[in-house]
Amino acid sequence: MRNNWHSIREYEALRAVISSGTTSGAARLLGISQPSVSRSIAHLETRLNIILFQRHGGRLRPTPEAIRMNRHLDRLFDAMSYLQGTDLGDPVGTPIRLAAPPSLSDLVCDAMAGFLKLHPAQRLSLEICTSGGLISRLVDDSVDLGFTHADLTHSAMELIPFHESDAVCVMAPGHPLCRHSVITPELLDGENFISILRRHIVRSRLDKVFADAGAEPKRVVEVATGLSALTMARAGCGVAVICPFPTLRQDDKTIESRPFQPKFNYRTSFAISTIRPPSAALRAFMRHVKMMVRADPYWKQSRALADTVEAMD
Repeated sequence: MRNNWHSIREYEALRAVISSGTTSGAARLLGISQPSVSRSIAHLETRLNIILFQRHGGRLRPTPEAIRMNRHLDRLFDAMSYLQGTDLGDPVGTPIRLAAPPSLSDLVCDAMAGFLKLHPAQRLSLEICTSGGLISRLVDDSVDLGFTHADLTHSAMELIPFHESDAVCVMAPGHPLCRHSVITPELLDGENFISILRRHIVRSRLDKVFADAGAEPKRVVEVATGLSALTMARAGCGVAVICPFPTLRQDDKTIESRPFQPKFNYRTSFAISTIRPPSAALRAFMRHVKMMVRADPYWKQSRALADTVEAMD
């Protein structure tokens, strides 16, 4: 007769392998030997008569059955963590690894500072990278959570929007276009224009807006980020159409901004792995970011997607 007795050690091994992607990484998380992790997974698969992991490129990829099982285990381990005063899913000393582009780095740093005040024992790390670099880091398990304005797609990555904003046109104070309350593509025809590089999806979207209006701005410079475009506009090099969140502040007297029509929407999203489910600490950090954005009176003027992360709680 098959032994159906539940083993907490086996479930710990399951969650640790899902989190790390390897048995050696799971062993380090749990403080046990690699063979012990392998035996626990083998015993669990035998007892349940299902396959929990498939080897892919040197890593162990959880099957749909493993993902579903892990979701059902969340309540069990949350209860154990509460009773024992520790979080078995998030070993003490394990950092939350974050990645963001330059335009979002200040926002992320503010969130990190606030989160550490609430959770002083939690370790955090942040690296600055491009959107393309963010994908590779998530796939390689170099980061746990990314931030992006881009509409990225990858089978191993999921985007969770938490904020929406409409594009604005920015220019130096005193620029002739400041007399307009709204900037349209026709007004930018022939104007010195600071453009995003062609490799970005947003560039092709903006190019289509100008083409549809029969307008042709004079592209004097191309930059990689909206933050760089804002800096160039502030210096008087031309005008730029950018995402205002979170780089443009209402009290900034060094730059003028006007709504851009037709509306051009930007989404700011969390980027997480579809292979490794987010830990309890990571979910708590995402909730903290969401609440921080919601509490800021200027950021609230852009449409905060306040409830999109609730399903992960």
